[in-house]
Amino acid sequence: MSNLGFKPTTVEANFFVDSISASQRGKTFSLRDSFGPRYMKSAGITDAKVHDANFAFLTTTLAKLHKTLYEPQYYITWNKDIPVETGGGFVDYVEYYTVDWAGIMSEFRNVVGNNANYIPRINAGMNQKRVNVFTFEIAYDLRFVELEKMKKLQLQKSIQEIYQNAIVAEWDLFVQKIAYTGLNAGSSGLFNSDDKVMVTTIDNTGTTGKGFDGLTDDQVVAFFNGIFQAYLDNSGMNITLLPDTILVPTFVGRDLVDRFSPLYTDTLRNFIVKHNLGNAEAETDKPIRIVSRVALNDLGTTGKGRIVAYRNDKTFVRIDIPYPMQHYVTLPNIDKMSYTSAFVGQVSEVQMPYNTSASEFGIVTYWDFME
Repeated sequence: MSNLGFKPTTVEANFFVDSISASQRGKTFSLRDSFGPRYMKSAGITDAKVHDANFAFLTTTLAKLHKTLYEPQYYITWNKDIPVETGGGFVDYVEYYTVDWAGIMSEFRNVVGNNANYIPRINAGMNQKRVNVFTFEIAYDLRFVELEKMKKLQLQKSIQEIYQNAIVAEWDLFVQKIAYTGLNAGSSGLFNSDDKVMVTTIDNTGTTGKGFDGLTDDQVVAFFNGIFQAYLDNSGMNITLLPDTILVPTFVGRDLVDRFSPLYTDTLRNFIVKHNLGNAEAETDKPIRIVSRVALNDLGTTGKGRIVAYRNDKTFVRIDIPYPMQHYVTLPNIDKMSYTSAFVGQVSEVQMPYNTSASEFGIVTYWDFME
């Protein structure tokens, strides 16, 4: 039989096996082994390391980076308790005027009849009042080198925003300090203006703890109704002056919520804000505010806690911010090899135009625990 011209051959070597030396057989090869470090770098397969002396970031391609920055948390309440007016630019003081009336109708002199030969005269006087204004100034330095380093990081916020958030927090807490208790011994706030706010003591004899602890619900309700009666008695039943805000120590706030009435299926706190002498006389269903403030815990004549009642209206209580806190200027600082950014703002002391003396009943009143 013919083999059609083909001659059988003998295979003496296997290209896919014999081309690899016996010592290397059975070994796996990585891309780095096959192509070398130069190829790995050009292909982008490498570890990336970023380190900053101030922020100490360290990341690799094998780590997942959360871009959210977890900044300190804070909270302010002064803007809920005190109306604010802004604008006016940089000033030294905030001034306002109060008016006194004279010649208002009395029981006898202003009765005019056929035999009247006396015509009364009315008069008015104006008194200038002034409160201090505090200037808030703060700045930060951002070094040139640090700014360049931060460009390598992919974060949710820039370093400038991080610094500015810290400055805003400082400003907010600064204003709250001035609003509630004043900045220093020469100033006062909504909670401690004892020289011009009438103080009434609360007889809580028999308490088993702080505030109203141990007293009955009837006694607590009677106290809050007593506040409204004092305003009605001293204002000639002027319902427009009745307090709509009552700030209490935190231990009082908790006590009012702890007291739950099965009869009214609600806490004593929620009952009082809707059902009180003030609402009854004003013939309104609008609830008043009873909220807790920790700054009141240790205030008062004996340091046992203070309750503050007032009408939350800028006519009676307000604070001025003539120059809201904002970025003022950024300039290079060669000595520090940095950019210096300055921020400035102004805020006034609390103004209470209808509180002139601690011996006179005003719109803002203090109620101090004795025990």
